Parts: sequence; structure tokens; C-alpha cells
Amino acid sequence: AVISGLIIYGVIRQTLGLRLSEEEEFDGADLAIHRIKANPEV
Repeated sequence: AVISGLIIYGVIRQTLGLRLSEEEEFDGADLAIHRIKANPEV
């Protein structure tokens, strides 16, 4: 199971990436990934 997990982790890391860009980090993951605000009333 550990080996399979490491292989999947490596493939995802190389293809999709696991981190947001610096600008996306500043805006927040809710907005960057899901296109919604975390606090809609604000």
C-alpha cells in the first residue's frame, strides 16, 4: 500500500502539481480552485 501511494503521489506531483501559485495562495484555495468566496457575506 505504501509503494502504491508513493507512485500515485509522484505521478500527481509531476502531472498536476500539488501546490497553488503564489497569487492563488494569496487569494485563497476556495477562490482559486472552486471559484467561490469563503465568506460570501463579506
